[in-house]
Amino acid sequence: MKKRTLFDRIRAGFSLIEVNMAIFVLAGGALALLGLFPLGLRESLAARNEMRVAAFAERFINAARIAASDTENVKDADDLRSALQSAPFNFHVMDDAGDAETENAEEDDSGVFYRAWVMEDPDWPAEGGGAKLGTKRIAQVGVQVTAENAKQNKRALLVAPMYVVRVVLEDRN
Repeated sequence: MKKRTLFDRIRAGFSLIEVNMAIFVLAGGALALLGLFPLGLRESLAARNEMRVAAFAERFINAARIAASDTENVKDADDLRSALQSAPFNFHVMDDAGDAETENAEEDDSGVFYRAWVMEDPDWPAEGGGAKLGTKRIAQVGVQVTAENAKQNKRALLVAPMYVVRVVLEDRN
């Protein structure tokens, strides 16, 4: 039996089968990692849409609070609705919650579709069964908003989150 020299040990390498197996294992791992990219992209898009929807809802609710604080011009739900529809707010606002139909959807500049309403709050416990409590009136301000195209997807507003707050409107006259 021939003794191996140092030169023989240096020239020793991998066989073709070993190289093919290594390439196969690395390719399988790379394909598995590439399969995660569409999932990450889809989740990133969903998070972006949720952020747009929440930002729009917060902007609308804050606009309603600001408009309601104008005690000279806003005395009831109709005045609040008019204030939200005029500058600087420019929202399309309905007079009741109604149905979540796509005909009621409006598109905002930020790319979200929404349905907003302002109405006297029928559930507020007040004397006389109405939403009036002394000189104060309670208005329900709500918005339903989605990042999906509500004109194309008939169910977009049906499953969209709804944000509702009550604001106090005080008549100081």
